[in-house]
Amino acid sequence: MGNKAIENSSGLAMVEAIQLAMENLPVAVAIFEFEGRPVYANRCFRLLHDLDSRWITGNETFLDLVETDRMSDWKQDPKTFFENVQRELAAGRSVQAQIEVGDKIIAVHDMMLDDRHILTTQQDVTARVQAERRVSYLAHHDPMTDLPNRIHFSARLESLIEESKVTRRRFGVMSFDVDRFKDINDLFGHNAGDIVLTELARRMKTVLGPQDFAARLGGDEFTVISTGDSQPETVTRLAENLAQAMDEDIEVDGRSLRVALSIGIAMFPQDGNDAATLLANADAALYRAKSEGRGRFCAFNAGMDRRMHDRRVLQQDLRHALGRQELALYYQPQASVSGEIFGFEALLRWQHPSRGLITPDHFVPLAEESGLIVEIGRWVLREACREAASWPNQLKIAINVSPIQFRQEDLVRDVHAILLNTGLSPERLELEITEGVLVQDFARALQILRGLKALGIQIAMDDFGTGYSSLSYLQAFPFDTIKIDKSFTAKLSTDTSADEIVRAVIGLGRGLNIPIVAEGVETEEQRVFLEEAQCQHIQGFLIGKAEPIAEYAQLTGADAEASVPAPQPTSATITHLHRR
Repeated sequence: MGNKAIENSSGLAMVEAIQLAMENLPVAVAIFEFEGRPVYANRCFRLLHDLDSRWITGNETFLDLVETDRMSDWKQDPKTFFENVQRELAAGRSVQAQIEVGDKIIAVHDMMLDDRHILTTQQDVTARVQAERRVSYLAHHDPMTDLPNRIHFSARLESLIEESKVTRRRFGVMSFDVDRFKDINDLFGHNAGDIVLTELARRMKTVLGPQDFAARLGGDEFTVISTGDSQPETVTRLAENLAQAMDEDIEVDGRSLRVALSIGIAMFPQDGNDAATLLANADAALYRAKSEGRGRFCAFNAGMDRRMHDRRVLQQDLRHALGRQELALYYQPQASVSGEIFGFEALLRWQHPSRGLITPDHFVPLAEESGLIVEIGRWVLREACREAASWPNQLKIAINVSPIQFRQEDLVRDVHAILLNTGLSPERLELEITEGVLVQDFARALQILRGLKALGIQIAMDDFGTGYSSLSYLQAFPFDTIKIDKSFTAKLSTDTSADEIVRAVIGLGRGLNIPIVAEGVETEEQRVFLEEAQCQHIQGFLIGKAEPIAEYAQLTGADAEASVPAPQPTSATITHLHRR
């Protein structure tokens, strides 16, 4: 008898201990009868829903309280929500959901505790969800004008084309930019240019209709999709209204600036039934508008193919560039935020026999369109690895991989063979990819990335923030580096949106334990901002511009005397390097 009393006492103490532990859990926990009457709710649950502890001993269900006192706080109908929960639980399934109550976002996990009781655990996830929504929004919008960005526009145009092929709907694509925008930047500074672009976007929004979709593609490049009826009259009228909206001067730092737009228009389907052709023809019309005196709009016609002809000629020249040894690699240093150089990024240049030095943004798209990028990319990999393997100082080498090149079946095999042939240690090689390589075939892309990672090389996500910026990519694959695009770095301390994006990406990298490299660092002020934001690495003119590797012989150790054994550091200091 005595033993049983001791056992009962021990069991009661255990129950009390469990209740005390649940009461002080940092997660909201409650037990309900299946019909909704409360059996138990811990302190966190009561605080989360602003409930009095006496409610548990009363006769009101949780739904009764919501419907009488808090219905207006719920973003969805609470009765429908609870009925759906009961239906799922009755079918033997647990429920995970997200509800919005007032200014709170709450994650809910419900399950049957036994055949009569429901156990719910809930957590306030407001801060996390709002941060994710903000990052997602910023990934698809231009931070300065708040217009959709290039990625958002491309997705919208592709979707509209597919839809219009079925409905036989006509629509117009308008491409435009600010006349002599470079002069504004050169004469009055980039801040003046930003003010002009922001005011242009504001005025543009006043003339756009509900069926119009506008985006900023970059710089002073804008585009509009007009889907209204009575095309092409509707898009033509929109172009007129847009030009008129810029008639009034723009005030910039006490000065009145008068700006004008040149506009090119292409129509679907007669001027192109795919996105690339439509945009190319809208650009051709824009080029014609500029050549006719600027400040006007022009519709595409078949005679506007000179620019496309020039592109074809340049593309043909590119086919022979490798064989004629016209391609070369320039190298830009990468350093810690304090200035210690740890490696270089290899950047491709084309020394055209008649056009001079051509940068990648002018010829890489042509190489990708024609498929030449695969052969060129293989040459870049081989040449950069060969060069890096020759350095006495064991600095890292970063190389960009085009999405077209990435999709080749033999990429992993090529990289492996190049490492073996050049003798470069795999840990010194970093391949940079953009998020675009992950979009079309995510599973296959992951397989290739894992194959590359198995070789011992590092993988960096390039231009983070300008594309899709899906957090799922970072969760699915352990990237070694995230690179912040130079378009954000350029606006640090002058644009609060850019500051916010950069801090968010740095914080994301810190949370995921992924180092961050900020590209385009040109001023000490930008470097200090990044250092204070705890960015680890930087790249840009402040450290050194892209040059032939001979210009950096002191850093690579190539200028060391042959009679003196070369040191083998993993990094070099920037303090002695002339800032280019």
